[in-house]
Amino acid sequence: MSTTAPESAPTRSRRERLRDELRRDVLAAARHQLAGQHGLSKLTMAAVAKEVGVTPPALYRHFENRQDVIAQLCVLIVEEVLDRLREAVARQEPGDVAAAILASTRAALDWAVRNPAEFDLVIGSGIRAELPDDAVSHGLQRRMAEMVGGHYVPLFRTWAAEGAPHPAEDELGPELAEQIRRYRDALGASDLPLGVVHLMVTAWRQVYGLQCMAVYGHQEFAFGDHVALHDDMVSALLVRMGLDPHPTVR
Repeated sequence: MSTTAPESAPTRSRRERLRDELRRDVLAAARHQLAGQHGLSKLTMAAVAKEVGVTPPALYRHFENRQDVIAQLCVLIVEEVLDRLREAVARQEPGDVAAAILASTRAALDWAVRNPAEFDLVIGSGIRAELPDDAVSHGLQRRMAEMVGGHYVPLFRTWAAEGAPHPAEDELGPELAEQIRRYRDALGASDLPLGVVHLMVTAWRQVYGLQCMAVYGHQEFAFGDHVALHDDMVSALLVRMGLDPHPTVR
């Protein structure tokens, strides 16, 4: 009988622990600033260094500049949102794609309404305002697309594997097909037919539009609570996908 002990996780050095603690503190400070009256307009490396108790040169050893702090904050926010979405999906019956889509988009809407400043930064106009360099903002947007794709692509892959109907590639038109192809590559979903990814984009643009309505208060005189409108929209999307428009959500 083997008596070999299981391998333990490598011990992190004190420098690594301090580096991770500083990163958490810096992003927490930036997040606190984002939620404040002036948003990130007053965020400077010197102000962040002062708040976390280090010198500006020490901060620059871990972050390239202000844009790097904001970019890392965006990634952190998306990671936390995806945790919520995964939790929502995990509560559903395994393999129930319709329930998973409805539950995760509900969770995303709830997050957006509760965190309007974070929504505006990562999905609204904030990302271009704070990261005007196209190379930086495009790279970050691509990374976030990969992260979000990691959540939704498996759902659509399961749906597509069941022989669900979707547009043929020649129905999309050459210009749109090329754009969808670039988006599919960013998601790491080259195995999916373009028509399936087109339906993902169709769903996303409608979900995003409703989230913007809710966050920015558009048509608030009529739609104070957007949940009913959201569920009606998702039901229509599920019908288009050939799925149960009224799944049981846990």
